[in-house]
Amino acid sequence: MWYADIYCDQAWVSERKGILGPKRFRLRGPKSASLGIEIEFHFFGDEDRVRHIRVLMHTDDQRIADTCVNLNIQTWVASVEVSIRMETKQPFHVALLPGSQTFAVVLGQGADDSPAALMKVAYSETPKLSYQRIAYGVTAWGGDVSHHLFYFRRLVDSSLPLDVRWLNGYRLLEWQFVGDRAGLAKCSQWRTFVARFDNMLKPLLRSNQTGVGLLEEARALAAHAGIDDRSAIQRARDPRNAVEKTFRILELMVITVLNEHPLIAASPIKFEGPTS
Repeated sequence: MWYADIYCDQAWVSERKGILGPKRFRLRGPKSASLGIEIEFHFFGDEDRVRHIRVLMHTDDQRIADTCVNLNIQTWVASVEVSIRMETKQPFHVALLPGSQTFAVVLGQGADDSPAALMKVAYSETPKLSYQRIAYGVTAWGGDVSHHLFYFRRLVDSSLPLDVRWLNGYRLLEWQFVGDRAGLAKCSQWRTFVARFDNMLKPLLRSNQTGVGLLEEARALAAHAGIDDRSAIQRARDPRNAVEKTFRILELMVITVLNEHPLIAASPIKFEGPTS
């Protein structure tokens, strides 16, 4: 049997040396109609917090298990986060791998009580505060970039959902190039700017897709209820959607725009990316 471990609290799993212990709940019944396999969910944690979720896929074929995860991981994570938030009335997020927008999910084979893989998570050290840089940063935002500040503060807020952050980054770029008008994708200056990031965007493009087209795909995905219109074959090959794949590039675009803005370019402080 194959299973997918969804890590909600990596430290909790590590402290238990991967031994998840008794299940808090087991849900049987779900199936993958397209793959023809049964799926069940095992929940682990404390009285007040879900720490780990194991999704069992009743198949001995790794390719089927891998396809099942790629097709369903977005829905599984979203439904977990929504269900727990509704139950606890508190923010809840499935763990991400450090420095990425990739969910901490591990595919394994074995019995339903197999130990979970231990992740050695390496976080970067928190730098010492420079109050001088903070002070310069506070005074860097004049009237010409007040709108940029409005959107930037939401882009860098990691407590907000990724699609909300992405849209605010896009809106900052939209304000920079077309102001309060629509039609960023048709702006020649914007297209020239995006071309500067072609080397980063190119590996993410689908056949006959441009960098501007990919960013517009991500914008539509973030703005319209997260509807991923890729085929099942495409999603099975790569479960990440356009928002996730382009988020770091969008951050770098925003930082580039800010650092090159005449008002901020004269400031002694410069923005560095990624922001989170």
